[in-house]
Amino acid sequence: MSYQALARKYRPQRFADMIGQDTVVRTLQNAIESGRIHHAYLFAGVRGIGKTTAARILAKALNCAHGPAKEPDNACSICTEITEGIDLDVREIDAATYTGVDNIRELREVTQFQPARDRYRVFIIDEAHMLSAGAWNALLKILEEPPPHVIFMFATTEIAKVPATIISRVQRHQLRKVSLEELLARLQQICEAEGIEATRDALEIVARRGEGSVRDSLSLLDQIIAFSGRNITADDVATILGLADTNFFARLVGSIGDGDHGTILEALGEAADSGRDFKMLFRDLLNFVRNLLLVAGGAPPAMIAGTPEDVATIRSLSERFSYSDLLRIANLLIRDDETVNRAEHQRLAVEIALLKAATFPRLKAVEEALGGGTTPAPSTPSRRSSGPAGEPALRSAPQQKASGDLSALTARLQKARPMIASYVDQAKSATKEGNRIIYTFADAAYVDLLLDAKATIEQIATEVFGEKISIDARADAPEPRAEGRRAEEKPSALRDDPIFKSFQKHLGAEIKESR
Repeated sequence: MSYQALARKYRPQRFADMIGQDTVVRTLQNAIESGRIHHAYLFAGVRGIGKTTAARILAKALNCAHGPAKEPDNACSICTEITEGIDLDVREIDAATYTGVDNIRELREVTQFQPARDRYRVFIIDEAHMLSAGAWNALLKILEEPPPHVIFMFATTEIAKVPATIISRVQRHQLRKVSLEELLARLQQICEAEGIEATRDALEIVARRGEGSVRDSLSLLDQIIAFSGRNITADDVATILGLADTNFFARLVGSIGDGDHGTILEALGEAADSGRDFKMLFRDLLNFVRNLLLVAGGAPPAMIAGTPEDVATIRSLSERFSYSDLLRIANLLIRDDETVNRAEHQRLAVEIALLKAATFPRLKAVEEALGGGTTPAPSTPSRRSSGPAGEPALRSAPQQKASGDLSALTARLQKARPMIASYVDQAKSATKEGNRIIYTFADAAYVDLLLDAKATIEQIATEVFGEKISIDARADAPEPRAEGRRAEEKPSALRDDPIFKSFQKHLGAEIKESR
């Protein structure tokens, strides 16, 4: 007999064999036991988690010679023929090639006939979201009032494309992704049945790469067995799947934290030389950063994926960063996830994504300088402590002392009201004169924003200083504009947006075109 792929060989043939779908299985079995059989079912979920399999098992359970039963016996001729796909009364249709209205009209005509042998005439429509709008409309009436001997079962990975009028006429079952532990147990069970020696680390990598899909995981396992034979190690899996190890990711994240562009490019060059898949490398990097966040956030060890050695490496690296720093790095990386996934030149996309993330130290230094935090290194001049060449410093010595006195207020605002604190950070100077605090801004837009929050700032300032404090804000005289740029003088919601202004001030952004 010819070889059969693991995903086909170990496809569940009864409800008890399905993993990770206990809620759906229990609902269907209880419906069969109580005789509450619906005329139409919709199974939704990601690929490879058992949608079509659940439909087939339900068809067998309903039509079994010894049923209807909670479990098909898989021994009678009906169950055997449904398993082999040759039962005349259970018809499986691929919606991708059965999309026209004429096809559905033909189907409606067939439903009028009684089953040739089984209790029910079952139509399993796979990839149902591929049906055209006309085909769905042709199905509406028969789904609302079907003959008593007909049951429709739809399977789809994109339920958003199924019309609401159809969803309201069917019983919907949402299948979930299979958990890592459930997938791992299934892979170990299959390896034992096949006589394959596989380490837990190796199977865990396969399960993670399967991303909750049983079929994807088994397809990967098939590929690895073909490469490794009957003894599978984590190194074999890394070789065949092009994985990067924990130390490699630790090196990348450390370089991002240091702003070391050269080391990042060097590491990615090594990955390219070893044949790494850059799309998967970036995804694995995001998973590594997630583990860093879990460790830094004090998550239980069971939530952190990896060997004890990997966890030790992750823990050591996490100590270099504050939790907020890790969140910033994760946010910088995840912004480019979709770009990397869609990019034709994936290596270039990953390089750009990581180099952008490596601007993190510079952004942090600017924020600290603007927020009155730690003074940046001499090579990074503070934009709030000195002005352009030939101009005096923005603050005199007494004002700098006042800023130090106001640091407690700034810290309190950042903790209690971060948005308001971001407005305060834009001030060129801040002085405390008695029980009055005056903020001076280069941009008048921030004056309005601060005054809108005046009551909140005054309340917090009163608590910090122990006396009634009043807040005032003023703007510097506007700088003269160069001729020939009259368009910028026109009101613009984008130009006046405080977030854009922050980018403009920190990163030198400018508006090319307003949309």
